[in-house]
Amino acid sequence: MQDFSAAFGRRQALLGGAAVGLIGGGAAQAQAQATPRRGGILRIASPDAPDTLDPQASASGPGFQAGYLVFDNLTALDANDLAIPQLATSWEAVGGDTRNWVFELRQGVKFHHGTEFTSADVVATIERAQDPAGGRPSTGTFGPIASITAEGRYRVRFTMSQPFAELPVLLANEFGRMLPADKLDTLRNAPSGTGPFKFENYQPGASLSFVRNPDYWMPGIPYLDGVRMVIIREAMAQQASLRAGAVDIITRLSPEAMLVLRAVPTIKPFAIATGNYHCVTMQANQPPFDNPKVREAFKFLLDRQPLFTAALFGQGSLGNDIQIPPSSPYLPTLPDHRQDLPRARRLLDESGVGRIDLDIFTTSDRPPAPKIALALSEAASKIGVTLRVRDIPYTEYVANVMRKRPLYTSSLGAAPTLFQMVYRYQHTDSPYNYGREGTPERNALLDRMVAEGDFDRRKALVAEIMTDVQRTGERIVPYFMPYLCATSLKVNAFVPPRYAVIDVRGIWLSA
Repeated sequence: MQDFSAAFGRRQALLGGAAVGLIGGGAAQAQAQATPRRGGILRIASPDAPDTLDPQASASGPGFQAGYLVFDNLTALDANDLAIPQLATSWEAVGGDTRNWVFELRQGVKFHHGTEFTSADVVATIERAQDPAGGRPSTGTFGPIASITAEGRYRVRFTMSQPFAELPVLLANEFGRMLPADKLDTLRNAPSGTGPFKFENYQPGASLSFVRNPDYWMPGIPYLDGVRMVIIREAMAQQASLRAGAVDIITRLSPEAMLVLRAVPTIKPFAIATGNYHCVTMQANQPPFDNPKVREAFKFLLDRQPLFTAALFGQGSLGNDIQIPPSSPYLPTLPDHRQDLPRARRLLDESGVGRIDLDIFTTSDRPPAPKIALALSEAASKIGVTLRVRDIPYTEYVANVMRKRPLYTSSLGAAPTLFQMVYRYQHTDSPYNYGREGTPERNALLDRMVAEGDFDRRKALVAEIMTDVQRTGERIVPYFMPYLCATSLKVNAFVPPRYAVIDVRGIWLSA
């Protein structure tokens, strides 16, 4: 098993070179190869403050980013989405049986408050994450874990309820941050992890500050003295701050902003293909979407190509009402969901629900999601369906809309495993299946999919599942988005993230 420090360096070199190629700058290439300079505070523009500093309770991008600064995982992902060591130094499926996994832990690692990281912390972390009584979004995120036990101070055993090969990769996700067993009650406001930065303070409405962990277990990094997440809600204000040198990185750029910033010589823009997508969520546990024919009808309302052009300016790729992106080897061949208003009207008539008059909620804080809502509303009006677009702040959306209203736009991230990409959104026992939409037959197929080790048989199961999901699933997926971001010229070794969270350990700032 390879050492994480070496793997991290190779990954940064590989991905950093690819990212530089996106902007085509020889100067940027030279910067990426220069000797890193130590010191400085990296300032990241954030549209919101984290909803919480408890990494198992957060459901926001800023919360995930804060968690990545403060905490480490048992595993990390390399450039091919394969698990590599982090706080675990090695692991194995005992006897080749993926129902039993044993992980060996890194020794001598300290939490920020001084206690040593041990197997007791791993057990406490996973048990807390999996506890359904906690009401946290981390519930069920690691697959079918039956139990976790400590086998000595630096060894843990995961026992799964069925064969499950994806566990090492899943342990690298945002809910797998390793927590201190003796500080679980203070995570929301005073998080202590083993990560590269320590939480320093939060200035409400202004910023969050993190300082370098001088005792970080990875030799020589991070290079930065600290990181500051600067809260700037408006996209135009973020761009102005980057131009003025008040921040160093802005993330989640709109396609329009990317076109503008590409022409600014003092800014480095980045764009990579991802499996991130916007969608329209139809809560299948609320009328009228508890009727599968209504959900099916709504999937034929959008004229996707004009929407794709208007929303993303041709950047990204068209969607087909499933969450598997075109780049995935598991993408099945399915009929195209093109606009078909007569078919939509016919399905609505067959549903027997009568006249539909609804609000569709969206937020301009997550562009270009409002364009989906407007396009859906305009198309629906042509067949006598009234959808009033309600564009609200993201904070109100999180508190009062998501999972609570019948119809709204959502922004969902890419994932490296079929469990994350498919299972957790489609199985009726998963908290990510918001409307509990599905059938026992689909659940059985999903269980077989995550247990299957053969690629061809697994792909066939995915195709069968997605055929059903495309027809009556609760999400309309019109397109997949690229990840668009930009940095100042003094930011070096920046790698645009495939899964939304910036890895700052290798970043350094020019004088």
